[in-house]
Amino acid sequence: MREDANHKNTAQGKCNSPVCSPDSVTAKQKKNQRNAYKYPLNLFAQLITNKSQIPILVELEKACFPMLMQEEQSDFEEFLDDEFGSGMILYDDRTPIGYITGRHICEENSARALKENEFIREHQDEIFYISSLAILKEHRSIKTLEFLLHETNTLLKSIGYNYFVAYVRKRHGLSRLLAHRTSCEILHTTENWEETGEPFDYCLVNLNSLPSLPLAADYFFHYLRMIRRKLKRI
Repeated sequence: MREDANHKNTAQGKCNSPVCSPDSVTAKQKKNQRNAYKYPLNLFAQLITNKSQIPILVELEKACFPMLMQEEQSDFEEFLDDEFGSGMILYDDRTPIGYITGRHICEENSARALKENEFIREHQDEIFYISSLAILKEHRSIKTLEFLLHETNTLLKSIGYNYFVAYVRKRHGLSRLLAHRTSCEILHTTENWEETGEPFDYCLVNLNSLPSLPLAADYFFHYLRMIRRKLKRI
């Protein structure tokens, strides 16, 4: 998931799309909510708040992406300096296994969508742009991805967002998986993203379709994860 680029297809933004359809959003939300009770207790997400976390992000970046797609240390420093930047590091107990970062949608990261898509323009104050999502290969699974999306949903809702957009790598069917698991519309496709030779789909996702637990249940599972981490340390 990276910054804006030239694309092949024109953004559509149909009002009967999965992103706008109440029936689609409700159905995906119910399914994801049932799955949310099954997340492994060894997983937890930590907010990215200071530059001491940058070395972890750089190492994850190197392990997850080919060189042409890798963010540099300066990119993460710029992300931390952005007042609208938000992100999390994903841990398996005490081992960092992934991360997600992003910022508010703007001309720099979504120029064509803002120009061509009426829905994006009308809702841009509610849309977060995910610039990067990475999970180490040996830890990749549906449950791990869903847990990270659940934590992302909780974070973004807490700061006033209702949608996110992202350039999602088509390789290994990641964009199709996102469309299957959430109320998602693929707005356009970049066939050769940043001259890497790989196609990326520009996706719009309704956060209401993502897994969300009742507040009490969320606190309970956070408490169990904290106890697990403490026991691991003893």
